[in-house]
Amino acid sequence: DLYGIKYTGSGHLASAIGMDKGVTKQIFMSKGVPTAKSVWIKKGESTDLKDYGMKVPVVVKACNGGSSVGVVLVHQESEYEDAVKTCFELDNQILVEDFIKGREFSIGVINKKALPVVEIIPRDGWYDYKNKYLPGATEDVCPAQINEELTKKMQKLAEEACKALGIVTYSRADVLMKKDGSMYCIEVNTLPGMTVTSLVPQEARAMGMEFPQLCEHLINVSMKKYK
Repeated sequence: DLYGIKYTGSGHLASAIGMDKGVTKQIFMSKGVPTAKSVWIKKGESTDLKDYGMKVPVVVKACNGGSSVGVVLVHQESEYEDAVKTCFELDNQILVEDFIKGREFSIGVINKKALPVVEIIPRDGWYDYKNKYLPGATEDVCPAQINEELTKKMQKLAEEACKALGIVTYSRADVLMKKDGSMYCIEVNTLPGMTVTSLVPQEARAMGMEFPQLCEHLINVSMKKYK
């Protein structure tokens, strides 16, 4: 029994977690995966940042969901309560985490092995729903323009994050890197986009694997998993 989830095997755990940001954070912290300091708050509990030793800037997130829906960046104390209210309207549990200023990267992991790193550079603001889906709003640089040492470090972090969550077939880890090179895995997407222009296919293409080959590879990995 892990955080109220009956654990019967890594595949079942990953399915049960889905994209629950609160459960993910608890596992990251228990497994030593570097991540932003955060607090998991259920509706009815105190939302006062002082009670948790935190202060703005923070990021408030509804625990369930994807595509940055229910994610609010808070830079001023006056914005905090509205952000909490917005996220509680979407879920009865929220995550409040320290805001980390840095470059944003994403790393696909297939069969426990990281793909080339992609850097996500929004032309305006941050990587919110609009910037994810509006053509031309974000520049994706793959392979990311970082040195080999940082690349390997980031790939290892992505692999460790997915391993901690018990994800075997494929997923995508989101990582923030500060100027000093310190890295934090913010979350893992257990069902990343799989259109031709999505991030995982872009990363696969950077290593010479075109979209049809990628799809076939994922099928083969899945078939071996359940043999």
